[in-house]
Amino acid sequence: MNLIQKLAEFTKSKSDDGLFILPDAYGEGYIKSFNFGAQLNMMISQCEFKEEMVIKRAGGNSRKDEITFSFRNLFQQDKIQNPDGLALKRSIAMPSVQVSAGDIDIEVIIPAKTKINTIVITIHMDLLKSWISDKAENKFLNTITLSDKPYLYDQIISNEIEQVASKIALINDKEELSHFYLKLKTEEMIYLFLSELSKRETITNYPLNVADVKAMYAIKETLCSNLSNPPDLTHLAFTSNMSESKMNKLFKQIFGNSIYNYYQALRMNEAAYLIREEKLSVSETGYRLGFSNLSHFSRIFEKHIGLKPKKYSAVPTS
Repeated sequence: MNLIQKLAEFTKSKSDDGLFILPDAYGEGYIKSFNFGAQLNMMISQCEFKEEMVIKRAGGNSRKDEITFSFRNLFQQDKIQNPDGLALKRSIAMPSVQVSAGDIDIEVIIPAKTKINTIVITIHMDLLKSWISDKAENKFLNTITLSDKPYLYDQIISNEIEQVASKIALINDKEELSHFYLKLKTEEMIYLFLSELSKRETITNYPLNVADVKAMYAIKETLCSNLSNPPDLTHLAFTSNMSESKMNKLFKQIFGNSIYNYYQALRMNEAAYLIREEKLSVSETGYRLGFSNLSHFSRIFEKHIGLKPKKYSAVPTS
């Protein structure tokens, strides 16, 4: 049973041609699904629940040949309007994409009154293999297409992916050839993510279980919630109930970076948003994010964003 069917059953309401509108009693927003044949489908979620929701996806042999790409916290623009008139609002959380094997158990806790802005793509292993050259030797691509072990990777998404996601959200699916267009954009989303994933270092894939995955995402949320203070690794390991060594290895395996470097990437992405969208000065942005030395802030910003803060603020927005 897919998410739309589960929600329709839970709320005692109906879906219409793959579109589910969340009843007012449970929240606001919509979920829309698109099928591009037996081996590829996509689901867009733009909603907010009044009460906390726990969504579980049980793994198993029936899902072993499926790969799920979950693009989260998309649509950063403040007031995008979709063809049905439902507003898409900016999410404060960091845009990211998670790819996981169909046979790994996933549990997602959605807090009450939290904007859900996601695109979830599910593809059959055989279809993805047909897209990738047999000569591909990247370990992560081989893990996704060849491994019989559960895996999960999470990556901060690029501006390119955000732009494609916005195009998907804005398309009127009643227009001629819109289904064809959406299929192409779905494939493009997968390609862009795999291109980013292939740049990661080759590291050992340690076995994953639900408790470890939840612990790593709890660490990520801790980093996101306090960008002005560097992470305390000893405290994080204690609250995660694991050694620092295991914590660091699992975090890097899933997120592709050390905890501290990931924290810095989060800070600089937030700094870029504050400078570009909130129109804060470089000094205001640096101080808000915990920097007392603006020269140090400028160097780190340039390392992650590619431009010094002042030059970045002067670049015209498209």
